[in-house]
Amino acid sequence: MSRGLSTLEKILICLFVAMTGVCISIVVIYVTDKADSSTHAEGSNSGCGGPQELSAESGTLTSWNYPSSYDNGKSCTWHITVDPDKVIHLWFEEFALEDTKLCTADFITVRDPLGIIGKYCGYTKPKPVVSLSNHLTIYFDTNERKTDQGFKAHYKAVAPENTPEIAGAGGFLQGDQGDLMTPGFPEQNYLNGALYQWRITVPERERVRLTFTSFDLVPEVCGDFVQVYDGHKAGSSSMGKFCGGTMPKPVESSGNTMVVRFKSDSSLTSKGFKATYTKSSLPPVVVPTTTKPTPTSTARPTTQTRPPPTSSGSGGPVILNGRKGVVQSLGFPNPYPAHLNSSWKISVPKGFLVKLQITDMAITGETGQCKEDKLVISDNYSILGTHCGYILPPVVVSAGDTISVTFQSDSRLTDRGFSAKWEAVYPEDITEIQGCGISSKEETGVIKSQNWPMNYKANTECMWNIALPLGKKITLTFTHFDLEAKDILASKCYDNIMVYDINSPFCGTKLPRTIQSKGNRLLVRFHTDLFTEAKGFRAYWTTNPSLPAPTEPPAQPNPWDNIIIDWPSTCGKPAIPPTVGARIVNGEPAKPHSWPWQVSMQVWPASQEEPTFFHTCGGTLIHKNWVLTAAHCFINYADELQRWRMCLGKHNLTYTEPSQHCFNVSGIYRHEGFKYPTVPTVEFDIALVRLDGEVIPGDEIAYACLPSEEEVLTKGKMCYATGWGDETGDSLNAKVAEALNQVALPVVPYDTCKRMDYWWFQVKTSMICCGYTLPDELKSVCQGDSGGPLVCQDTPSGPWEVHGITSFGPIGCIMNKKPSVFTRSSAYLPWIRNVIRRDIYNEHTSGCGGAKDLTGTGGTVSSMGYPASYSNKAHCQWNIRVPVGKVVHLHFHNFSLEESQLCMNDKVSLTDRTGSLGTYCSQVPPKDLVSDGDTLHIAFSSNDKVVDTGFTATWRAVDPTEAPCGGSFSGDQGEITSPNWPSDYHSQSVCTWRITVPSGKSIHVAFTHFELQAVNMLGKCVDYVEIFNGDTMASLGRFCGFAPPSIITIPSNTAVIRFLSNGANQQQGFRGYWTTDTSSPRNHLHLFFRVF
Repeated sequence: MSRGLSTLEKILICLFVAMTGVCISIVVIYVTDKADSSTHAEGSNSGCGGPQELSAESGTLTSWNYPSSYDNGKSCTWHITVDPDKVIHLWFEEFALEDTKLCTADFITVRDPLGIIGKYCGYTKPKPVVSLSNHLTIYFDTNERKTDQGFKAHYKAVAPENTPEIAGAGGFLQGDQGDLMTPGFPEQNYLNGALYQWRITVPERERVRLTFTSFDLVPEVCGDFVQVYDGHKAGSSSMGKFCGGTMPKPVESSGNTMVVRFKSDSSLTSKGFKATYTKSSLPPVVVPTTTKPTPTSTARPTTQTRPPPTSSGSGGPVILNGRKGVVQSLGFPNPYPAHLNSSWKISVPKGFLVKLQITDMAITGETGQCKEDKLVISDNYSILGTHCGYILPPVVVSAGDTISVTFQSDSRLTDRGFSAKWEAVYPEDITEIQGCGISSKEETGVIKSQNWPMNYKANTECMWNIALPLGKKITLTFTHFDLEAKDILASKCYDNIMVYDINSPFCGTKLPRTIQSKGNRLLVRFHTDLFTEAKGFRAYWTTNPSLPAPTEPPAQPNPWDNIIIDWPSTCGKPAIPPTVGARIVNGEPAKPHSWPWQVSMQVWPASQEEPTFFHTCGGTLIHKNWVLTAAHCFINYADELQRWRMCLGKHNLTYTEPSQHCFNVSGIYRHEGFKYPTVPTVEFDIALVRLDGEVIPGDEIAYACLPSEEEVLTKGKMCYATGWGDETGDSLNAKVAEALNQVALPVVPYDTCKRMDYWWFQVKTSMICCGYTLPDELKSVCQGDSGGPLVCQDTPSGPWEVHGITSFGPIGCIMNKKPSVFTRSSAYLPWIRNVIRRDIYNEHTSGCGGAKDLTGTGGTVSSMGYPASYSNKAHCQWNIRVPVGKVVHLHFHNFSLEESQLCMNDKVSLTDRTGSLGTYCSQVPPKDLVSDGDTLHIAFSSNDKVVDTGFTATWRAVDPTEAPCGGSFSGDQGEITSPNWPSDYHSQSVCTWRITVPSGKSIHVAFTHFELQAVNMLGKCVDYVEIFNGDTMASLGRFCGFAPPSIITIPSNTAVIRFLSNGANQQQGFRGYWTTDTSSPRNHLHLFFRVF
């Protein structure tokens, strides 16, 4: 049920929004440091110093530094615009980027107004691209690891009619009807890496109807597909993405244009497709009923595609039947019209329920107080929600097989409207979908609110559906009940429990009476709004009230629950005592280093190409590895650890101080309940930051103490907030303090702070309000810094405890009856301990049971639960280290994993100091292998689908001479051969040669014979020889196929050569030699064959 507000409440909200707002992390930026780096003069075509606008008829663009290697950490953009009556032909002359499976490292993205055309990486030149408009955007992004030569590309404005000649198919199609198909259809398969695009235009006031008459694409994970867009302009929605061998249904546009885009990946191909377009007023195209036989080599799965969005306009209700679909307001995402009254009735097959998820919403009105413009969702039992504004409501599930949606608007303002997707779901999936609730046929059981016995979550919908055989009746008994109280002015329960068909809803703290169903079914719904939360409820149902109430098994302990945290022995006692005691209303500069736990959290924003760090938030040092701060400080860059550093021992931000020590970050942990800005309250505003290193305390760097659990400060208790926050109170021209400030703040009791003229619903019991209430004392609330500490003493000589974390305050900082609000740390001590213990556990355990770091001369590793099945979503790791001078011998006794092409699902990956020793996923144990060096790393991961029994393996320390192939060599020359030469090499072989010659000499490697398995369908080497510079371990090339590589010169006195083979298609192998004599290598060049 949606929240409606009284007149008084509405007035207060308007005043609250207009005058105060909530000042969430007003980020005051101050430049503190810039990492040393060389600077580059940016070429005119680099696009890396800001977007490069290209408007000439033709041009060239290259990667940074081309033809030398591009730099790491770059983000470059080119906008190409040509004459409106032309399209853009883009092609690549050179292309060499770091190669990854999904192009997640270094990559180029080509985009047009409809979206992404292609994403490219590796060493194969992309095929030419011809746009459908006069505008293209090219992005080039690199990560922080490997680089390569880069790329050189050209573009040229061409007439649209030239498209088929350049790309092989596509272009502009006009008229009442016509055909389109992949090149060579049906005699020839389409090409790998192809892109064909058609822009179809029919006469004005007509619509385009597209009918597929033949359809045969590769079904593998929709790597090859046809996508249809409702128009050709930016924002045109997708009407379907089709792949596999199932004939798509006809598609009809809402206007007179349509775009059809075909893309294929770099693996398998098939026949392609043929389609006919007509204007909508013509009769439908008749599709032939004959179909070709399904190929026997590949089982072709049924491909389900989402039907096009359906809008009812202002007519009668639209009846939607089936398994899934989309509903949208008329014209979405353009503004909906006035005087709209649309409705849909959605029905799914018997035995299913309807899941409805609103994916986008912008409806005139404020959340909780919808007026004429509103979206109403209901089923056969009740209204499930009335929505407006911008905050997405929770997913709802119907109690039966139908759900109704109505949308109406008045004659005034409009917005984008809404889009929602629906699908048929099984009743047993309720818990997974909503995160709560259940569908049960049991005669007894327990229901309880989310997080019980902790506070329930805001903005949730839960449903419990108990259905028993005819003749059975159900008794529901509540054992605990604590919900938000009924609003006195509106006489409504905003958070409530509904029991059907009983006189309800229930809210408040009064325990509801025992309820008996009228029949054999009991339906219970729990709704919460965006505002006040409480502890929640617990109840049980039974068919026999005379039996004892059901009990629940105790929660299973976490494996880290008993880990002892090494808290600091001394805390809260600064070596340089702060100046306190006087009532410092307006705040003052702090004595340098008198608050030694204060942390300056600094960020490197994406707008800065080179590492330049800015102070953005405060924090508190509570442990040698941990900083306590606010979750809202990480609304941006929470997953980019490299952009953060924590600086301790700081007082003045304008220069580097001898006392300061800045740490990188190895982990950021925000409270799971923090939902701002999705939910307009700042509850659970707490985070922990794991330092990449250990703090050594001293006079300028020390720890603050944590308070006692659930300790609540008394009214008027004087505490101190510190930070480098804004000193002006001007939110539009905020100015960071150069030196650390402090301010004394008295505690404002919760009962006062939650009043409607103070912070009302924004403040929770897990928060502390601090500040002054007299008008001449209001400047006190302007100090502090987001995430920084609020510290208090129990006694004048007691240690300082961090009771609060700076969270929010009024815009401009100064506002009557708007004290500063802090997260109460004593409410989160269990969460703090759990995060630290879990991190310690993860750091030292493998994830499959047992230790992660293994040392000694031998041991065993196995998947979790072996020989029982391993778990889904497993992530296990072992780091094995044997005594210096030894190497690791690994032997798999049993090995049974889900098999998949390229080991994309469950897999075991092995690495050593040289690199990969192979990735394995089969029913056959890998061959024994020996590491290069005294370390070996094993990683095991599984997806969320099929599981198997897993593996068990033993490892032991052996002498390097026991390696079955390869070894360490120090002579000026020598021979290398594949195992079993000149016969075919073995499957799953790994051999490593480490060659060291006297300093000052170089090593030359040449091959006289070379026959390895050729590249696979993706252009990758699966059996290969890879050569490394032994000093830097930089790869000098990975080679496969049947042509010997050219002579390789290693520019140092150490070379590493690794040979790796997979489990199929063995060849004769290779024979080669190394030498330090420059006159000895062959003087002729062999055919160069180099694949990365």
